[in-house]
Amino acid sequence: MYTRAHLAGVSLMVLLFGAAAGCGLFDPAFTASLGGDTAGTRGSVRVLFINNTPFRALLTAGIYDPADQHTEPDFVQFSADPTIGTLAGDSQSRILTLDCGRRFAVGSPGLLAAIERNLPDADPDADALLNGVGFSAADADDDDAGRPTEGSAPTVEFTIGADFTCNSLLIVRLEIDDSGPAPFAVDFSYIPSESTR
Repeated sequence: MYTRAHLAGVSLMVLLFGAAAGCGLFDPAFTASLGGDTAGTRGSVRVLFINNTPFRALLTAGIYDPADQHTEPDFVQFSADPTIGTLAGDSQSRILTLDCGRRFAVGSPGLLAAIERNLPDADPDADALLNGVGFSAADADDDDAGRPTEGSAPTVEFTIGADFTCNSLLIVRLEIDDSGPAPFAVDFSYIPSESTR
């Protein structure tokens, strides 16, 4: 037989568990490992960008923690400026390494805001600070080289635990999208660190 105190205790536990779940404490983004060897450290992710369009890509991509307003994001850019890094049409980048974090984003407002807020001395290339990915057909020495003359692909974001894990290879493919509302799309996949591929 259950006493009133026992039932009250069970009810309280159910309420607390429900509140924790509602606050996102069991969300994969908050429970997934950041891949470090010791507590408080982070692993990394490797990132490969493949541009399957005939146009130069203009973009800012990186890792940030949307729930932490102070952590510095780790990001890369591709623009028309070869000192920043370019991603020409029908080419791919070298494999880049970024610190692991809760969210990997390509051209998202959250990533761009985190760069502006937490890296005031970073001096990112303004032409690459786009929502989504821009595509340019202009010659590298043209005044329009840093502008998306051909259109853009929408912003994408991927969450640790649900979409990728630390110490894995993230593959970002830029594609022409004839069937979607935008002329271009960003395709994402990843190869886990334990994979033999």
